[in-house]
Amino acid sequence: MQTMNRYVPYIFLAPAIGLLLFFVAVPMGQICYYSFLHYSFFHEHVFAGFDNYRRLFSDSNFWWTLLNSFVYVLVTPVLMALSLLLALTVRRALRGATVFRLVYFIPVVTPIVIVGIIWRWMFAEETGIVNYIFSLVSLPSVKWLSQYPTNIISIMILTVWRGIGYYMMMFLAGLAVIPKEIEEAGRIDGANAYQHTAHILLPMLRPTLTLVFVISSTAAIKMFTELYIMIPGAPIANKTLVALLYRQAFERFDLGYGSAVGMVLFAATLAFSYVNVRLMERAS
Repeated sequence: MQTMNRYVPYIFLAPAIGLLLFFVAVPMGQICYYSFLHYSFFHEHVFAGFDNYRRLFSDSNFWWTLLNSFVYVLVTPVLMALSLLLALTVRRALRGATVFRLVYFIPVVTPIVIVGIIWRWMFAEETGIVNYIFSLVSLPSVKWLSQYPTNIISIMILTVWRGIGYYMMMFLAGLAVIPKEIEEAGRIDGANAYQHTAHILLPMLRPTLTLVFVISSTAAIKMFTELYIMIPGAPIANKTLVALLYRQAFERFDLGYGSAVGMVLFAATLAFSYVNVRLMERAS
């Protein structure tokens, strides 16, 4: 009976592990295999060795899109800071705090296609409301969607606006588990608002900060939908690594080369996440 009980947890885990293997591990293995092939819908599959990787590393578009992917990660500290500030604000027992939480969370549940189209209209260079407001205060119009790097900046603004409510809720969850006794002790000892936040709340929020930083930075590296909707006609060198993967695999049907891009993207995301976690652990 004891031997049988030992296997009960594995029986319950088996369906989830099976789905994970089928939908994650097997496709990853296929992509890795395809990256070593000249693989296309229109030609016979031929083993290529490392040709796709040599071609990739000699492609200037790869290096530009890789650089843009990591430049886009700069949105993460801004997003975290604003989300944390909002969480600290709506956490207080203020009148209408629940309404504010709802308002800031609405963009999170709004479909990204709708959000992207709305912001593309807002950033339109001739008819957009942003440049119209600039003209009212005698500022020159900006080529938000057709000029680099302002096109990346416009997508960063969209990302902050849409993601701030999601990460605010994560910070609110982290703040909710901080013992009230610790906060009360700080107030009794005479800690002001800055000291209370810097020396009590932030140290207690380190696990949440680590989680938010890893999730938001990883999502930034893999960003595609916003870019695809807002600047579809921009040169590939102005886009990110995921856009290069999409163009090679789903527009040019060069699946071997697209798989090589996917493997490099996976390796870069994994390495970046690992470094982030280690740095946050050292900081704590």
